[in-house]
Amino acid sequence: MKSQGSAKQVLMAKINIFDVLIVYSDRLAKSANSLSNDILTPFPKGSNGEIYNVVYRYFLKICKKNNLKAAFTTPTDITGAGRCRSYWLFENNSWIKIRKSGYSKLIFDKFSPINKRIKTSRKLLFSSYEVKPFNHPYLFNLFFDKQKTYKKLHKFSIPTVTIKDATEESIYRALRSLNEIMLIHPHKYDFSDEIVMKNRFGAGGIRVYKFKANQTKMMMTLMKSNEKISYIIQPFVKFDKGFSYKNSQVAADIRLIYLGGKIIQTYIRMAKTGDFRCNEHQGGLLKYISKNEVPQEVVTTSNKIANVLNKKCSLYTLDFLISNNGNIYLLEGNTGPGLDWNLSIKENEIEAQKLIRIIVKELVTRVGQPILIAKKEIHNIVIEVPITGEYPIMPNGLLST
Repeated sequence: MKSQGSAKQVLMAKINIFDVLIVYSDRLAKSANSLSNDILTPFPKGSNGEIYNVVYRYFLKICKKNNLKAAFTTPTDITGAGRCRSYWLFENNSWIKIRKSGYSKLIFDKFSPINKRIKTSRKLLFSSYEVKPFNHPYLFNLFFDKQKTYKKLHKFSIPTVTIKDATEESIYRALRSLNEIMLIHPHKYDFSDEIVMKNRFGAGGIRVYKFKANQTKMMMTLMKSNEKISYIIQPFVKFDKGFSYKNSQVAADIRLIYLGGKIIQTYIRMAKTGDFRCNEHQGGLLKYISKNEVPQEVVTTSNKIANVLNKKCSLYTLDFLISNNGNIYLLEGNTGPGLDWNLSIKENEIEAQKLIRIIVKELVTRVGQPILIAKKEIHNIVIEVPITGEYPIMPNGLLST
């Protein structure tokens, strides 16, 4: 009779072992298990995600260059802790479907638990203590939930209140709570009489709206259009004159990217004319700047937050606004910064590829290293969220992950 340990060894011998598995949302990426002759790349030709092939082709090539064995898969393919039923490789300048089991103890995950199916896949993927995510689960949970972010980092953040449900009573109650916070805020004159309503678990500037405080019926109508989505409200910060770029005042947010407890990259995103959202996905213009070009007060505030978080092993971003009065606010954090570049801007391609190389270098150092995450934190990777059917779809000509 074989021991449990030897049985496990036999099982693992039938699985291709990788140093890292990249797991990307199957709302854009296709499974390598697909039998369709039309599916020749992870992101199908002619789809909104087609241009993402460029990002992960480069990612896998850099992994291989650094002797890192890596594969690309989706939540659909997850069959167990660290295991998938099929995966994509990029070899000899071509994408290859491999319909065999793969396994890795290190997961570079690019998907969020936005519905029950994906939530179940995520729970299964990290169901073993041996399998670890690239980013710390505490930060993943913290930044995925905007209300939780505010609760932890309220000293640095824009006042935030959750609307319980899509009723007029709940909206009024949330507005009253927000007004009470604003009245005692030390910089209450930074706020206009407008309200920003956001998907509590959203990203990419999608489902972000601006209302007058008396437009409660419009807010309720919008919420009722999809009651599975949870919303938070914040006062609108007047910031169109808070930051200057090339001697011109612009409505912009400032992003600082951290890894290893240090700032590794910085850029600004400038809102298009007539919009307050700075996301590239909403037409904003991304411009890389040096750390020295970031206002020192922003760097100081950002480092204070990094010290509070104290998760040096993680890759994450902190986004800031500067009010017209010169006060600094944390807009949000993110553990899945885009590995993206605008196809028409060479500088952005150079910087985005630089970030990928930095990430791969970190992956190399982690292979074979001891797990630095407590067992109880591994099991808390999956969090309870309302079920939604949304996922950012990018306009043509723009890469984002």
